[in-house]
Amino acid sequence: MNYTYDQKPNTSFTENAGKCIEEIKRAEYSVLVGRNNCGKSFILKTLTQSLGQQASYLGPARYQNFHMLGMYTPNKNKKSDKWRQFLSQWQHQQQNIDNSPINLQQAISELSDSQRNKLFEIVKNLLGSDLQILYTVEDNTMSQKYISCDGHNISYTSSGFRLITTLVTCMLDTDFDTLLIDEPELGISPEAQGVLADFLFNREHRSKYFGHIKRLILATHSTIFLDRLKISNNYSINKQGDIIDISKTETISDFNNIHFFLLGNRLESLYLPSCIILTEGKCDQHYLTKVLEAKYPTSQFSILNSNSDSRMKELVNVAGSIFTDLQKSPCRTRIIAVLDKVHDTSVRQTLQKYGIPDSNILVWNKNGIEYYYPLEIMNSIYGSDEEISISGDLVSKNGVSYKKWELCEKVVSKIDTTTQFVGEVEDKLLKTIDLIIGN
Repeated sequence: MNYTYDQKPNTSFTENAGKCIEEIKRAEYSVLVGRNNCGKSFILKTLTQSLGQQASYLGPARYQNFHMLGMYTPNKNKKSDKWRQFLSQWQHQQQNIDNSPINLQQAISELSDSQRNKLFEIVKNLLGSDLQILYTVEDNTMSQKYISCDGHNISYTSSGFRLITTLVTCMLDTDFDTLLIDEPELGISPEAQGVLADFLFNREHRSKYFGHIKRLILATHSTIFLDRLKISNNYSINKQGDIIDISKTETISDFNNIHFFLLGNRLESLYLPSCIILTEGKCDQHYLTKVLEAKYPTSQFSILNSNSDSRMKELVNVAGSIFTDLQKSPCRTRIIAVLDKVHDTSVRQTLQKYGIPDSNILVWNKNGIEYYYPLEIMNSIYGSDEEISISGDLVSKNGVSYKKWELCEKVVSKIDTTTQFVGEVEDKLLKTIDLIIGN
């Protein structure tokens, strides 16, 4: 759909996304991941509007610097004023404004004495720095106050330090029971991100310092802020046109895929799992992922779709750059390449060049993963008799045809721990994996 220059997009959700949003409203933690412009911020704002005045949304541009502390003037309408300001921006803006600048001076001033003590305690534990409220003129309590950080004004600390302090200060505000943070990693070093994430996901700390917070919802591009304690709290966001879909993380494989995506979909950034399997197509990846989930429910795999022979060579080249000498690395024996019968012979040469064992280079006897779907499942879809025929994107049998991806999804939905796989899958792939992971 084409819009005029001043027309707000008619963004909507799939039915499945709507169900996920209701789950997120009930969850203690939720983490949203996805590409830029996939709708993460839109979801956070939608949730904020739906949850009402108890929810506090923190956009990416959330910090204003300050030098002195001001006097605190109580405002009984603080929550409703903030809520009206949010709704005004969200419903009537003519551009996507993600700013929610926090006046840290005011926010700290509005904390009670006990809450400020908690803030100083948390900053000490997280960052090892001592915060104090001092007078600009010593021995004069009528002079203006400021916050000292290890002996100097907090305004001279790093932006990352101030951003962390801002997040913690907002979390201490007992006016709100839900905090929605858009990109908590912004301006914070990876090391500090790790410290902050560990603190946020620590249930003991949560109870001690932020017992009033019922929900913490994050949208992030950082692997560090994924919920590793309960992987189903992580959600992948996708958008087609103006329609947003949300996928809940159900398996370790799903979680690995999210992690790999957040690492830039680059093998050199991957924290290597038990086994890495390179496939040549989308259907191959989807099917083999389900096969391995059924056969090895406690093991972790990364099944990577190379899309083409040339891309598979590129992935192996990248793997070679991770290690000083991949040929001498034990990781080389944990990489399996699954090739179609028809493939570029240079692929095998590249794999061998980097030390991938010949026993880990698997070539199907037939050209097409569709020939390796479980026979019982295929018969339930097409009926028995005859062998499938493949013409372009269509897979046919007994006068019934499905597109490859449509068929793949039908097959995968029927696989469980009792499924019997065809001999070549068992003998070539699964036995190779058994040897690698020690089954």
